[in-house]
Amino acid sequence: MSYNESDEVAVRSRHANRRDHALRTGEPAGSRPVKDTRHLKSFPPELDDRSALPAVTRGSTAPAPAALPARPVVLVSMDWIRPGDPRFGLGTASIASALRGAGVEVRVVADAVNRPGFRADAFFAQVLGAIDAAGTDVLVGIGAFVWCEDEVQGLLNVLGDRAEIVLGGPQISYTAAGELEPLYPGATYFVRGHGEAAMIALATGSAENGAAGLHVARADDLAGRADYPLESLPSPHLDGTSPIGAFVRWETQRGCQFRCTFCQHRQPGARLRRSELGTGRMQAEIAAFREAGTQRIAVLDPIFNTNRSRAIALLEDMRCIGLAAELSLQCRFELTDTAFLDALEGLDVKLEFGLQTIHDDEARAVGRPNRMDRVADVIADLNDRRIPYEISLIYGLPLQTLERFRASVGWCLDRGVPRVRAWPLMLLRGTALYTERDRWGYVESDAGRIPIVVESHSFSREEHAEMARIAESLESADGAQRSVA
Repeated sequence: MSYNESDEVAVRSRHANRRDHALRTGEPAGSRPVKDTRHLKSFPPELDDRSALPAVTRGSTAPAPAALPARPVVLVSMDWIRPGDPRFGLGTASIASALRGAGVEVRVVADAVNRPGFRADAFFAQVLGAIDAAGTDVLVGIGAFVWCEDEVQGLLNVLGDRAEIVLGGPQISYTAAGELEPLYPGATYFVRGHGEAAMIALATGSAENGAAGLHVARADDLAGRADYPLESLPSPHLDGTSPIGAFVRWETQRGCQFRCTFCQHRQPGARLRRSELGTGRMQAEIAAFREAGTQRIAVLDPIFNTNRSRAIALLEDMRCIGLAAELSLQCRFELTDTAFLDALEGLDVKLEFGLQTIHDDEARAVGRPNRMDRVADVIADLNDRRIPYEISLIYGLPLQTLERFRASVGWCLDRGVPRVRAWPLMLLRGTALYTERDRWGYVESDAGRIPIVVESHSFSREEHAEMARIAESLESADGAQRSVA
């Protein structure tokens, strides 16, 4: 490293002064000299509406363009990848794209913790190298997920006071007020919800505690989440931040209006419209995917057909633009009607439905009631139309027994569902089910990066192991599924 002792003293002094100022006054963290950023990449005019990202001041509703930055940013992405995934996640890519669109210098350091040969010490060395290359006034943004909790803690220890650290991601967004500092004592800032506006504000000196999901360590924790329009966020696919390849993960909206108690996507209320990305951007990305010859697109929207009219319009755009890629769309049975299924005509689409269980008491225990009559009707329609689809179930639900899980699997297979999948229940931080774990007698595994429920009041470890065996059998060839349950 190129830092000497006087460098470190100066950096620590600046960081302490900035934090102390924010804590004393509640005002932005102070101005800094402006760098010449004219050499940085600009966006096409139609995608360069930076006014969509508001100045981060509490109580402000009028958007304002971000000031030119004085601080570089290093984004740290520790992902859980599957075959064909991009180099780093779409969330990190979107933040990097927004920062670059605001004139901020960005470096991304990324790796996957489940990659064979991953070594935390080697990865931390890469992060330190990026900080060294960026300069002495760098801001480090780290995504915190359940699968990289140990690495986040380790990196905080390694970084110490070398840089101001911003933590975001689900592990932060769903942590209750007053609990962040004890969990992450080395962090300077925390962001709940969308991270683009808060990171721009922190990089440009316009940030304020409590605005756009931002919490300054040791200031009053208002536990607010970022809530601002996303329509004009720049596209990481179009600006080269996330290169377009044969396989793409794509989003058209964020958040979910439903109240499933096991899920961190939940965003109940009437504000989901503001979580939709811009139609113009969607159309440009579809055209770019077609031109690049993309073969598979996994849409990350929790429920693609939440807004059915918008979903149908997007499908029509795909057809008109000539998109040939295979699309995976997560949908909800109750929102799937004839018009939506008609709109799939001419597209290579696979639908994914999260049914979770056929039993009403289990479903209501997790805030996920199903209209089973409607589910059965949609399944019949899908089969008649020969539309590829799959249904996923969860094992480990409240009130669930081995036999009731078998019944859920059997119900799907008896109705000709071409693919049935089952996943173990996870108790994710901040979810209602996480807080109710004692009520249901949940015991979690102590092995692996992502703990799962393995025992409860209604099933034993041995019965859970049998449910896991059934789930594994479902992953075998489709033709073998008929005898699994």
